[in-house]
Amino acid sequence: MAKFRIDTIADFSRQLAFSSLENRTAQVTSAEQLLHLIDPAKAYPLNFVIFKITGYHPKQVYEDLLTGLALQHDLGLLIEQVSDTLGMHAARMAEPVLTIDDVTEKFNVTSKTIQRWRRKGLPARRFVFPDGKRRVGFLLSSVDRFLSAHREQLNVAGNFSLVEEAERQQILRRARLLATGCRCSVDEITRRIGKKLNRSPLTILHTVRRHDDANPTTAIFSHAPEPLTADDRERALKAHRRGVPISELAGRYDRPRSMIHRAVLEERVARLNRKKIRFIDDALYHDEEAESAVMAIASQQDLAAKASREDIRVPRDLPAYLQELYRTPLLGPGRERALFLKFNFHKFQFVQARRDLDPQFARSRDLQVLEGLLHRSTETRNAIIQANLRLVVSVARKHLRAELSLMELISDGNITLMRAVEGFDLHRGYRFSTYATLALMKGFARSVPAMLAGLVRGRRMIGDLQLLAEVPDSRRGTPTDRMLARDEIRQLLSCLDDRERSVLMAHYGLSDDRTDRPAATYEQVGERLGLSKHRVRQIEQTALVKLRLVAKPTIN
Repeated sequence: MAKFRIDTIADFSRQLAFSSLENRTAQVTSAEQLLHLIDPAKAYPLNFVIFKITGYHPKQVYEDLLTGLALQHDLGLLIEQVSDTLGMHAARMAEPVLTIDDVTEKFNVTSKTIQRWRRKGLPARRFVFPDGKRRVGFLLSSVDRFLSAHREQLNVAGNFSLVEEAERQQILRRARLLATGCRCSVDEITRRIGKKLNRSPLTILHTVRRHDDANPTTAIFSHAPEPLTADDRERALKAHRRGVPISELAGRYDRPRSMIHRAVLEERVARLNRKKIRFIDDALYHDEEAESAVMAIASQQDLAAKASREDIRVPRDLPAYLQELYRTPLLGPGRERALFLKFNFHKFQFVQARRDLDPQFARSRDLQVLEGLLHRSTETRNAIIQANLRLVVSVARKHLRAELSLMELISDGNITLMRAVEGFDLHRGYRFSTYATLALMKGFARSVPAMLAGLVRGRRMIGDLQLLAEVPDSRRGTPTDRMLARDEIRQLLSCLDDRERSVLMAHYGLSDDRTDRPAATYEQVGERLGLSKHRVRQIEQTALVKLRLVAKPTIN
């Protein structure tokens, strides 16, 4: 991230973030106007800069002069950072907002050229774009003014005008046809026309809006259906995930199918963008014939190593369901390398395809390609994990203690194995079994002492509860006493979160009504809540500590 070159401007930028939203908006506009005026060859007093942006003369007089070149850089950074706090939506601006891609396509320049223009004084703000992401954008008026002032230096012809009259009429004609003919939403109209005419959807949006403002009786967007509300959109997406078809949802919400379809696509795009994919690169991946080469390597049958007698021997003291793990053959060096090569290649393909995906113009088949790559990488990863599960059992047995459950250790080790598969680099020359064994030993070195300590604390607490239960109560319990005790328990349990309360009530046989319920074991509670026995025990210990802290002031 870029840093300020002038400390006083950096401090000034942080101070602007504390002003009101209205003032910050005006100050960003003033800062842009000042940036257009800065001559990098001159020097400017700080008081002049503050006055130009805020409209106030500072009480303190700053005698230092700021060089124009450094000030030009810092003003651009100030505009970007302060505008980021405003949450401005590009589609709601009074004038078109151009992305970096818009500017590069118009002038046939690279993104590096755009960065050079920014260093020369092209103001850039941060906007929220229709896909929900915050990115750098440029106001059309700022681009026009910058290019007018630097036309000779930048060697570009003409200014960045909106559209010519013939193209404007074409945009309006297409927009009217889509709005009245297929009842497309505003987003769908701008997206389709932008793709057809190779224009930014924001340019289409502002062109039609200006027409509608000038001609309210023949407005185009008035014929377009209203967009789904946030609640309706969420309900529609949940229903679609449950299997409700798009046609039925369109009828249910009285919206065109294209609107529901676009909402589903946007959710799929957002889900894919949230995936954090890390791959180990290989020079082969960048070759033109990379896919066929990787698939050829992965499909070679002779890569499978011949299993030795030791490899196929099943320990007799293992339960039957664990003995099945030893039916899966081990990976030989060649097969192991081929699978990791394939695994990382599919992730490489996914990252490249996602980088090239334009969310505004994403189609279902584009997303199917991305989802297919994720599915293939997951299948390959599972094949590697399946072949190495016996390694988890082997290492877990060496760390087994009398107080611990083998299945708990295996469950913990499986998570470590999955992480090891993601981080293994085959280019370093050693086998995955060596890497995974070290990872498992390191993981068990942390988890086993924690499990044993948890058992000791749990037994101490259970012992305390048993001692209390054995103390005879000479008082005669009345219905009133029982009701008061029930209210006290209910009040104490209200201090816990839902999961802690559920664990205690299930384990100690408590209930919200007056009926008695049998106490459940840790395993039974875990089955009900979808947790491991060890995790249930941890939750119970945390809940008991909270109850002691809450009840302590009431104890005399």
